[in-house]
Amino acid sequence: MTAATDPTVEAAAAAVNIPSLAKLAIHPGDIPPAPELPVLPEDVTPEWLSKVFEHKVKSIVLERTVPGTASKVFVTVTYEDDSNPNKLPTQLCVKGGFDPNFIQMMPWIVMIYQRECDFYNHVAPKLDNMELPRSWWAGHNATQGIVVMDDLAAQGCDFGNPAEAWTVPRVLAGVEQLAALHAKTWNLQGSDYPWLTSDYDQAILTLMNTYDLVVKGPDRPKIHEYLKDQERVTAVLKKHYSLRNPRFRCLLHGDSHTGNTYLVSGVPRFLDWQMIHIGSAFHDVSYFIGAALTIEDRRAREWDIVNHYLRTLEKFGVEPLFESDEEVANEYKKSFLAGIGWIMCPYEMQVKECVYPMALRYATALDDHKVLELVESLSNPQ
Repeated sequence: MTAATDPTVEAAAAAVNIPSLAKLAIHPGDIPPAPELPVLPEDVTPEWLSKVFEHKVKSIVLERTVPGTASKVFVTVTYEDDSNPNKLPTQLCVKGGFDPNFIQMMPWIVMIYQRECDFYNHVAPKLDNMELPRSWWAGHNATQGIVVMDDLAAQGCDFGNPAEAWTVPRVLAGVEQLAALHAKTWNLQGSDYPWLTSDYDQAILTLMNTYDLVVKGPDRPKIHEYLKDQERVTAVLKKHYSLRNPRFRCLLHGDSHTGNTYLVSGVPRFLDWQMIHIGSAFHDVSYFIGAALTIEDRRAREWDIVNHYLRTLEKFGVEPLFESDEEVANEYKKSFLAGIGWIMCPYEMQVKECVYPMALRYATALDDHKVLELVESLSNPQ
């Protein structure tokens, strides 16, 4: 059964097509002028790339197209001027919405393509302590968003796989990258990036309408019975979202699991910046730690990793924070709720080989830290 016909996926698609997403504000500021943007892989032509690069492209070879939430079109480019004074790359990844059928099923998806463009145009240039894929051009219009970036595989990079656990040293290096992002945007306010509207919470809560259908379905990971209570988990999520501590507000990657990483000589870097939003830094930290480590390694070393993250924040100029601070500890524990998305993820959206280990890691972390009980015990927001 395909994603287009599976009732679980259809329900999820309908669930996230919500008014707040439909009205996502697109920043009208100084983005690059977007010529007519390609909508199919074959629309990525020498003429189009010549316009966005402002440099004559002689020919393009379409190597392959990799489908996904956003499609990636890989091309090899030959330039008219062999001297290539701007040192433009010859192997590129053109990322955007190149699957019209998918976009027709979930038209809101265009907004996250646009959001990634705005990240590369308005945020990435300021992240001087963070390693990022090189973006050569990014722009969007009302129906498309495209980022032209380096082909990382052609540069010899490997990519994170959610089915595989990482070593503790690699996770320590990963939280250093998150600290670089968070420290640069610490105490960020919505007015700093008016285009960065907050829709994450409502999207997850609406997806919870399909929670029972998925977690109680056949051949699912064996999670704790109390975590299969849709009503209780939904209530806890709502309370958690209302209780995020403003002490830790910053710009988030938003989807910081290992599947959204690439590795340079084994050192992790983050990619896929479509889910950025403003929230608690520990959303990224807990989500990443819960995804990356085996259950045993997380239990043994998670507080060492949290402390390393906090000391890296401090090195980048954030006020000293300590895991012994109850607010810090509670925010870290509560933020494992970010893993609910994997617990309720249908196999048509992520393959079973990835869903199984990820759901088990997050469910165990939620149970180890008694997260539902913790959130329920906290005072309601005023």
